Amino acid sequence: MKLVIAAVGLMTCFVAHANLEGAADNLSRCVTTYAESQVKTIKSASSISDEAFDKCGAELSEYHDSIGPDKAQWSGLSAQQKEAISKIRDQTTLKVRESLSSQIVTFITESRKRS
Repeated sequence: MKLVIAAVGLMTCFVAHANLEGAADNLSRCVTTYAESQVKTIKSASSISDEAFDKCGAELSEYHDSIGPDKAQWSGLSAQQKEAISKIRDQTTLKVRESLSSQIVTFITESRKRS
């Protein structure tokens, strides 16, 4: 019985990881595609980065919500657990956004130098 419970837990982790990875790929693809489309404009690199995240709000939200438990598991959590997970989601999403934003700014700057 313990083996079955462990296997179910492991499968849940794999599904959660796949959801998180898929959401991260979607977000990365969305902001990258937007940034690439704006390289030849006169907008600043930081403006392009901000706009990319505005345009990719649904993907950013999907990424945020993919961190931790899914909706079915969420309903079974206590208020304290939900608050803790929400903080982790917010912090992680902010760090990912900062990292992607920095990469976009570097990409735009380097692309413009080569042109």
